[in-house]
Amino acid sequence: MYRTSIAAPLLIVSAFAASTASTAAAAQIWHTYHNDRYGTTVDYPEMFEPQPPPDADDGLTFKTKDGAELEVFASYNALDFDLAAFKAFTVKNLDPGKTITYQAQGKTWFVISGKDADRVFYERQMLSHGGEMTEGLVISYPADLAAKYDPLLGRIAKSFRSGAGFQTP
Repeated sequence: MYRTSIAAPLLIVSAFAASTASTAAAAQIWHTYHNDRYGTTVDYPEMFEPQPPPDADDGLTFKTKDGAELEVFASYNALDFDLAAFKAFTVKNLDPGKTITYQAQGKTWFVISGKDADRVFYERQMLSHGGEMTEGLVISYPADLAAKYDPLLGRIAKSFRSGAGFQTP
């Protein structure tokens, strides 16, 4: 007797969805942002338009026409946080209404991600240069556009790199 399995079609659909998502990210034209002051670097898709830089030259904000935002920034660790204190401070000072649904942590970094009303947020913070600097990446986008931005988020987050520290001209 021949029995068909539902697992095989589901596996094929899952593989197709993953392939389509990675294809969408690969189809984008990508640029690299490098902060002149601290050296922090991140890759971003062309749809994210750089906004005017802050006077302090400590990062940059990027926006899309459909409401996504990307922020990259760095500063001295003026409060002398260790990673646990930095994460606790960040979580405590989240905007009201943000709900964390995912957390991860490494030796020098942490990630918090979740929902904020009808938006998705992702925040990756790191202590660099022996804890002397903090460097951050924050991405948010409308929740109904998750299928568009989730595949891009992975590539953006993986490209986020610590700089060389304070750059003297």
